[in-house]
Amino acid sequence: MKLFTPVAIAALYGLAEAAKQGADVFIFGSSQQSSTENPRLPREVARHIIMQRTSRSRYGSNLRDLPKSMDAESAVEYIARYGKSPAPLFAHSDAIDASQLVVILEGVDNKAVGQIKEAFTNAGQDVAFAISDPPSATANSRLMTQFQNMGIASQQQCDFASAINPFDNNCWTGASSVVRYDVSKSPATLETILTNVPRLAKFAAAGDLEALVVVLPESSRYSALSHWSAAAATLHSQRSAETETVFTSSNVLSSNAKTPAPSSSKKTKPKTKIPQCFASFNTCMTQTGNCSSHGDCINKYSEGDKSSCFTCSCKATILKAGEGPEHKGRQTQHWGGNMCQKEDISTQFWLIAGFTITIIGAVGFAIGLLFSVGEEKLPGVIGAGVSRSK
Repeated sequence: MKLFTPVAIAALYGLAEAAKQGADVFIFGSSQQSSTENPRLPREVARHIIMQRTSRSRYGSNLRDLPKSMDAESAVEYIARYGKSPAPLFAHSDAIDASQLVVILEGVDNKAVGQIKEAFTNAGQDVAFAISDPPSATANSRLMTQFQNMGIASQQQCDFASAINPFDNNCWTGASSVVRYDVSKSPATLETILTNVPRLAKFAAAGDLEALVVVLPESSRYSALSHWSAAAATLHSQRSAETETVFTSSNVLSSNAKTPAPSSSKKTKPKTKIPQCFASFNTCMTQTGNCSSHGDCINKYSEGDKSSCFTCSCKATILKAGEGPEHKGRQTQHWGGNMCQKEDISTQFWLIAGFTITIIGAVGFAIGLLFSVGEEKLPGVIGAGVSRSK
């Protein structure tokens, strides 16, 4: 026990130190002037810097998911400092912007971190900033999936020597690219990176490339942070809860539908229709599967009446927007049917039908008016006031 206690204390201390370890970020060819300050930024701000650099537009993402630990003014200042330089508003320049590359290195142990820092320092690049709370490998996979959907990251992994060459059409499909390497799973990748650092610095010095390299420590692989954005993590949890609710409701409906009804003959009886009224609230909720999770059972009649008629009262469902610039706003979905199981599209139908009928009527009226005006006889030439000379 005396021997185990120091070992356990040392292990816990090592885990605590690993949790405090941040992720160093290096920037090659940045137009921003180097500074002795190496701030520790939250992962959300680092994500905005990456999105701003790799976006095919002038800015890559909105600022709705900035961390609460930093004020918005400071976060925007860091994004402007470490992001790519914006184009001038009024001045016209014929210069071609440098290609933007983001390299995510995972599974870097302390020895590899020292080797990478030494190679980058020899190339004239120091640490630009550090990520105070580096996310897990799962978060990196989700971020790469987002870049792949945007067409910035390739489905096939390119080797580091080809990835840093902006003129390689096999790895570059546009002005920006994102690559990801796991150093612990592929030790040869580290050797390739260290060998090609001078070549990377040469592309950056020529103005052909700007590269942002994120060095994630091995301790962050199994971090509890499964997203680069806290807002994305909250949205993912809400979607998972909604999917679980819908899945449970579907099971209830399918189990009720699959319950065999007793039959005295070989002929199959028609399916039982959902009645218009139920005798009690519990019966209504059970047989309709909580109104397909789209409403509640209410009594259609007043409380003073002796008879009861419980039926489903459908409610609208608000579909929240997803993550990314292509998902904006929200959509309201209405439901109908005895079990609120059918999507109500009557509003959309009447809008389209009314608009179509109005347009057809307006066009028909305009054509009829043109015909009526064209059929009128023109007045004859009036010769009054014109006389012969004697």
